[in-house]
Amino acid sequence: MLASCGESTQDQTASGSPTALQAEIVASELLPGEQRLPLGILDHNTPVNDATVRVRAFVLVSSTSMQFKGQSDAPFRGKDLEGKGLYVAHLTFDVAGNWLAEITASRPSGQHGVMRLPFNVIATAIVPAPGQPAPRSHNPTLKDVPDISYIDSGLPPDDMHQLSVADAIAQHRPTLVIFGSPALCVSQICGPEVHVVQSLEPQYRDRLTFIHIEPYQLKPQPDRSRLSPTLLEWRLQSEPWIFLIDSKGSIRSRFEGPTGSDEVQAAVEQLLTGS
Repeated sequence: MLASCGESTQDQTASGSPTALQAEIVASELLPGEQRLPLGILDHNTPVNDATVRVRAFVLVSSTSMQFKGQSDAPFRGKDLEGKGLYVAHLTFDVAGNWLAEITASRPSGQHGVMRLPFNVIATAIVPAPGQPAPRSHNPTLKDVPDISYIDSGLPPDDMHQLSVADAIAQHRPTLVIFGSPALCVSQICGPEVHVVQSLEPQYRDRLTFIHIEPYQLKPQPDRSRLSPTLLEWRLQSEPWIFLIDSKGSIRSRFEGPTGSDEVQAAVEQLLTGS
């Protein structure tokens, strides 16, 4: 289900022949305001993590003109993701509409590419967004199923199935919710992402509730074609996703796709300190 809001592109050399480097925007939804823009850089369709990347953003004013709106470095972020990860830029999109990202990538080998990707900024969020109430989901917990294999595909399973989102909100608990299937994830990054979240548990479990929700039906047999009711309630079009919810039940931050433990931890600290 991993979706991109912009198609991947290859850079063109001066002679017009394609270079090896490609870029893709790994986000299914971008909104006006300050946004995290995750990018993949590939060499002959193989992800690379050693590039220096910078992004310039333009809004398309008409079919023949565009306006420069800002730029950002995009360092590789993949701490504790077991070799996975993405380049992450932080940009402000001041209007909804059609945009263009100019992505410059340089590798230590000497490879250099300038790639241009169109993308769309939508006016109204589909997926629950920061500032909005989190859905009061009654996702199944351990007390609702015969055993944990009904709600966790990990081997071994994790321990983030004690409370539903609705229960955590009702108890005014700051909460981290992760949607991801270690066994069925199409993008093969859900297992590492669950491990990232687990790595934060020892430090924060006394102050933060951790909830893991499988996107797919696991019983009577695993089936990617049958989405969980909770995934549908949150209107997710990709996985994994991480949401941080404050004690009042409002979403404070969200992350789509592979997100390193340092990014998640910084957001957890902001949630718990109220900053």
